[in-house]
Amino acid sequence: MHILDQIAAAPEKDLKPSEQFKLYRELLQLTQAQLAERMGTTQTSVFRWESDTSPISLRTMGHVRALATAEVGKEISRFFAELLPKLPLSDFNRLCGHPKALFTRDNKGRSYIGTVFIDGYRRHSLHFRIDDRRWYGLDHDSHAVKVDAAFLQSMVHAAKTR
Repeated sequence: MHILDQIAAAPEKDLKPSEQFKLYRELLQLTQAQLAERMGTTQTSVFRWESDTSPISLRTMGHVRALATAEVGKEISRFFAELLPKLPLSDFNRLCGHPKALFTRDNKGRSYIGTVFIDGYRRHSLHFRIDDRRWYGLDHDSHAVKVDAAFLQSMVHAAKTR
């Protein structure tokens, strides 16, 4: 079973630290050797953590989670920058998210790792899928909608009218 399918099979709290660690690495698009270099450790250590043969310290997990959270922030910034020409500047400035490297899934079992909650808007939260590297809005019933300029404009409009 691919690691992304494991999210669909279990909620975040049921994912082993080794599974979470590997998903963070996949989000970062790094090999074990590359992640080891960024973390100041060895590829053998990364392999052991991911294979669940060595426990992952809270400090190590916190480090890789911080790298993943920064990556989610870069991804949402890149995405918003792509949409900037399609949104009025005043609307774009209202979109300020708080990225987190959280695991979730939609009502069809598709897996997401990155999450951004938009200030002043609560109908959807934005979630990043690793497999297609795209952003989706998930509503309270976990229905997924691909995020595009029209979707963001509807979010801004809803936030303005509340």
